[in-house]
Amino acid sequence: MKVLIFTDLDGSLLNNETFKFDEIKNFITNCLKKGIKLIPNTSKTNFEILEFVKELNFEIPYITENGSSIHNLNILNPHISKKIVLARPVNEIYKDFTKNVKKQLISNCNFLSEMDTDKQKSILGLRGRKLELALNRNYTFLITFNGGENEVRDLMRSCHNIGLSLNQGGRVISIGDNVNKLTGMQKTLNILKSYNEFKDVFTIGVGDSPNDLEMLDEVDFPCLIKRKNNENLLNKEKYTISTKEAPYGWQEVVKIALEKNKLII
Repeated sequence: MKVLIFTDLDGSLLNNETFKFDEIKNFITNCLKKGIKLIPNTSKTNFEILEFVKELNFEIPYITENGSSIHNLNILNPHISKKIVLARPVNEIYKDFTKNVKKQLISNCNFLSEMDTDKQKSILGLRGRKLELALNRNYTFLITFNGGENEVRDLMRSCHNIGLSLNQGGRVISIGDNVNKLTGMQKTLNILKSYNEFKDVFTIGVGDSPNDLEMLDEVDFPCLIKRKNNENLLNKEKYTISTKEAPYGWQEVVKIALEKNKLII
């Protein structure tokens, strides 16, 4: 049996404030060396994930921009394409959004691409090169929204009606094509399961935000990482919930998943 870990990064594997994972790097690399497959499934851009892969110092597959593109599955099987695109380019998404969503809703949207650098830093918690990489998006654009839950639901419905998706992360809202983290994960699994070595898999999912829930609800062992402001997601009946924040919480729940199911640790 192959063990696959589909994981969000910010606030799940990476600390939500420092974006570091040094404390659990040895645990992750030990899992990888024992054959466990780590597949980040995140709103991050391709360039941001490449920075993470560089820090990890281990080549892995990954899914970018909330299910928009899948990379490096050829590492798991050389017959699979290195890059699989599931979404349209961001300029098409932006055009559809601004043309077809009600002007009243758009007036409540603050586009990060139109903000000054200081405002972008404040919202994303990033600076310098890391900020540049986060804003260099191929398939999605980022907004903050002036409105309550009802207004967000209205915006979500409007996006859905025109074939777009709205994904709420820990810091911002991402608008993209009609894909999400579940779409990216399902496509990845469908491709892998067409090869004999991945016929029998056990999936672990790790997340911390609303945009992770669809993915978590479809894995064999769903895990939520606790952090400030996500108490409303912490359903103990559905998910294994960490007692610590990231990165320690990630190691905690993955250990539980592996031990409970008598898998390699």
